[in-house]
Amino acid sequence: MEDIIHRTKQMLSEGIARASEQIVDILPEAVFAVIIVIIGWLGASILTMICKRVLNFFAIDKLVGKTPLDRILKNIGFHKSITEIIAMLVFWMTILFTLVFASEALHLQQISDALAAVTRYIPQVIAALLIIVFGMLLARFLQMLSEQTISRMEIAYDKTIGKVVHIVVMVFVILAAIEQLGLDLSFITTNVVIVLSAVLLVAGIGLVISARAALENMLICQHLKQRLAIGDDVELGEVRGEVAGFSLSEVILTTSAGEVVIPAAQFSKQPYTKHTTNGAK
Repeated sequence: MEDIIHRTKQMLSEGIARASEQIVDILPEAVFAVIIVIIGWLGASILTMICKRVLNFFAIDKLVGKTPLDRILKNIGFHKSITEIIAMLVFWMTILFTLVFASEALHLQQISDALAAVTRYIPQVIAALLIIVFGMLLARFLQMLSEQTISRMEIAYDKTIGKVVHIVVMVFVILAAIEQLGLDLSFITTNVVIVLSAVLLVAGIGLVISARAALENMLICQHLKQRLAIGDDVELGEVRGEVAGFSLSEVILTTSAGEVVIPAAQFSKQPYTKHTTNGAK
C-alpha cells in the first residue's frame, strides 16, 4: 500500500514538474501573443475610426440612400448603415489578422491557417459591397440619362427603355459582385451576355424603327440651320413668321399670333418661301 502511494506521489510530482517546465517554456510566447492581441485590438479600433471618417467624408451613406440597397438592408432586418457595416468588417478583419499572428506565435498552425482563410475573405466582401453601391448609382445615372436623351428625341417608351437600361446594368453589377466573392460564374455570365445581347439587338432595332421620324427631323433640322438664320422671314403653307430659333428637331417661328413650333420634316414635305427685302427665294 505504501508502495502504491509512493508511486502515485512520484507520478504527480513528475507531472507537475513537466507541466511547470512547459508553462515556463510557453510563458514568453503566451505573453507575446497577449501583447499582439492588445496591440491588434487598439489598431482595429483606430482603423475603424479612420474608416468611418473616410466614408463620411465621401458621404457614402448619402449615396447609398439614393439606391435601393438601404431599403433592402432594412427589409431584411439589418438596421446598420453601410458605413457602419464596412467599418465593422474592417474591425474584425484587423482582429482576425491579429489572431493569426498570435496563433503563429503560439505555434498553433491549424488555427492560424483557418483564421487566415477567413481573413482573406473579408476584403472580398468589402469590395463586393462597394461594387454594389457604386453599381447601383451608375445604373440610376444611366437610367436617367437614357430617359432624358430619348425624351428629347421625342421617342415613346422612354421610361420603359430607362428601366431596361437600369436592369441590364444591375445584372452585370450583381454578377461582378458575386465573382468578387470568389464564385466562378463564367458559365452563367456567358449565357447572360448572350441573352442580353439578343434582347438589346431586338430593342435596338425597335428603337431605330420608332426613332426614324425623330432622326429624320433631326437631320433635316441640321440642314435647315445652314439655309436659315435667326430673323429670316419664312413662309410655310399658311404660316409666316421670323425664325426665332431651332430645337433639336424643330424650327421655331415668331408670327403675329405668337410662336409656332414646326417639325423640321415639314420643310421637306412642302415648299417654303424665304422672303428677302429684294424679293423672294
